[in-house]
Amino acid sequence: MYVSGGPYSNKYPYPPFYPEVYEERRRIRSTSNSVCLTALAGIFLLFLLPIISLIFLRSMGFVTRTNKFDGLPPVLYYIVSSFNYLIAMTVPALLYFSAEHIPISEGVPFHKVKTSDLWLFVAVGCFVCLLANFPAGWVAKIQQYFGFSGSLPSLPLNNDPAVLALYVVNIAVVPPLVEELMYRGVILQSLRRFGDGFAVLVSAILFGLYHGNFIQMVFAFFCGLVMGYVVVRTDSLLPSILIHFINNGISVMTDLVTRYRGAHAAENMSNVIMVVVSLIGIAAIAILTSEHKLFGKKGKHRSVLPLSSRLGAAFGNFGGVIFMVYAFLSSIYCLYHY
Repeated sequence: MYVSGGPYSNKYPYPPFYPEVYEERRRIRSTSNSVCLTALAGIFLLFLLPIISLIFLRSMGFVTRTNKFDGLPPVLYYIVSSFNYLIAMTVPALLYFSAEHIPISEGVPFHKVKTSDLWLFVAVGCFVCLLANFPAGWVAKIQQYFGFSGSLPSLPLNNDPAVLALYVVNIAVVPPLVEELMYRGVILQSLRRFGDGFAVLVSAILFGLYHGNFIQMVFAFFCGLVMGYVVVRTDSLLPSILIHFINNGISVMTDLVTRYRGAHAAENMSNVIMVVVSLIGIAAIAILTSEHKLFGKKGKHRSVLPLSSRLGAAFGNFGGVIFMVYAFLSSIYCLYHY
């Protein structure tokens, strides 16, 4: 019954209280805080484990001199680096699933995908990742305009075949496995109950911020969008792992061709890859669209909050704020040290 002068009258225009809105905002904050802290734990271990490894190996007599491989034999350097990366990303993710009582099959879905559909989605993902190089390149040019190098940190190399093989593993094999576990597994799957589009967007933003420099931040954001979208459409991490693997593999190939054949050869190779990936990607988009598999309603979860409110809740918590602070400080550091 309406009462004149009551809390919903013009005289006292108090906003109505909707329990479901409050509860969803609280759940988004809580879930986002948990997944951000999990990802931050992985980042912290990425800094801590190399220090512990060096102290241990020095005590065992493996660190004998100062070189670009942190004083380690080059092969051992890459073995330790890959192992540390696996541990740093995998352990926090598995602990999160255990603490939240999330079955691995739910947190890391690998539902069966028709082989032809799998490779069509992979082709679309690779095409979008290729296009993501353009905004990343613009960011590099902006940095150069303001007097910064516009370059990225790189790993040391020599001409030892074993070192080169381990370099490929360290860049093209390990990250696609463990980063997909964290960002399309832990983060994306945990947030899907608040809307698939929202989950894809937040996981992509965090994936971009994770890289810790402005150039890769932009590139990884767009890659994260398409990889998250593909995971949602297929209910499987396999296509995103393959997209990630191919993308990083192309980057490694470009680095190695530049090293051994020169920048001109690398540019020619990049142009060929761009044409081939673009043609295949456009064809894949056409095929999936014609079969109504690329677009259309997919998610079962609906939210009572608008996207802006959900994003505010996703980043307006302790974990979200710390994650953004880390990304900003790391990006500033990279500007002045590379």
